Amino acid sequence: MRVLILGCGYTGTTLAQWLRQQGIPVAVTNRLGQLPPELGDLEIPCYPLDVQANGQVTSLDPKVFDSITHVLSSIPPLRSGQDLVLDQLLLVLQGLDLAWFGYLSTTGVYGDCQGAWVEETRPVNPQNARSSHRVQAEVGFLESGLPAHIFRLSGIYGPGPGRNIFERLRSGKAQHIIRPGHVFSRVHVADIVQTLWCSMTKPRPGEIYNVADDLPTESSNLILQACSLMGIEPPPAILWEEANLSPMAASFWQESRRVSNFKIKSQLGVELFFPTYKEGLVSIYNAYPTGKAI
Repeated sequence: MRVLILGCGYTGTTLAQWLRQQGIPVAVTNRLGQLPPELGDLEIPCYPLDVQANGQVTSLDPKVFDSITHVLSSIPPLRSGQDLVLDQLLLVLQGLDLAWFGYLSTTGVYGDCQGAWVEETRPVNPQNARSSHRVQAEVGFLESGLPAHIFRLSGIYGPGPGRNIFERLRSGKAQHIIRPGHVFSRVHVADIVQTLWCSMTKPRPGEIYNVADDLPTESSNLILQACSLMGIEPPPAILWEEANLSPMAASFWQESRRVSNFKIKSQLGVELFFPTYKEGLVSIYNAYPTGKAI
């Protein structure tokens, strides 16, 4: 197995770390071609891959594809809807002898389900341009001839700057928003990685997987749990209609669904490290006993 991660962001970086710990060769790309600090000591080659003003990607060194057997794309579509991998790299990928190709999508493709449980068989119903572009990319990869697997991710959290509620609470940026009955599904980044690994070792091209934990919940519950761990009072509660939200954040609050993870458990054998946000928050908090590094 030799793995290429296209677009090495938070999830890609975590996956690369885990693969190298197993002794598996990994190459990554990102916009700058500079290895993230978290991967600095792991002997992972990093190549620049970015889009130019004319819509073309920067020249990618052909040796990045040498002997690659597994490819993960975590590159989101551009605002125009263009997917760089489909538009610029598909012919190269089709020429490889791949055992597995994975694409990181989003559960946002289901749209607003009014809190109902959502399985992979539910028809997609994207309600904003971002999610519509994701649907287009999913279809493109599934029809590409690649051994494609689609992973629809719930809200991602985990250790590290900008990725957990503790940091936002310490900085005073966390809003305690109340919207009764409105639920989010979440997943710890470590459980995304183990899901990807289980799929890599048991390829089933054409499959779509929801990736979520066991307990969708209201955002307020997450705030209260984190504040309890920190021993602080929660921020004042505000109604959703009164919250100061960016357009992107507001779009998340306009959709409610409970995402089923039955398929990754039954088909891939995933046993979640963090079945709910409660275990996940405790793990993140305990990793930084002083609270200073959260």
